Amino acid sequence: MAIHELIRKIPELEELVRSFRYEVGQAKRPPNEVVLDDVDLQAYLKVSKRKTAQLRAQGLIKYSKPDGKVYYMLSDVLDYVQKNTVDTGEKNLKIKL
Repeated sequence: MAIHELIRKIPELEELVRSFRYEVGQAKRPPNEVVLDDVDLQAYLKVSKRKTAQLRAQGLIKYSKPDGKVYYMLSDVLDYVQKNTVDTGEKNLKIKL
């Protein structure tokens, strides 16, 4: 029995394989083609819903809001993270060596 036949016989496994293929496809896409919703952004940045609302209100991150749902381009999220990168050079050390 081929692996494809086995996968088709188990619906849960077939759904898992479909989901895995989707995620792998998403990972291969360039950042300007990946769209995140607010829940995705919260998970990506490990922040609360309130924090993402603050980022939008302060104009710190670009977003779109068609039909009332908020979306972000991964490229804009990466730009936000890059702009807020902290230099870890010696000047930031609290203890001088």
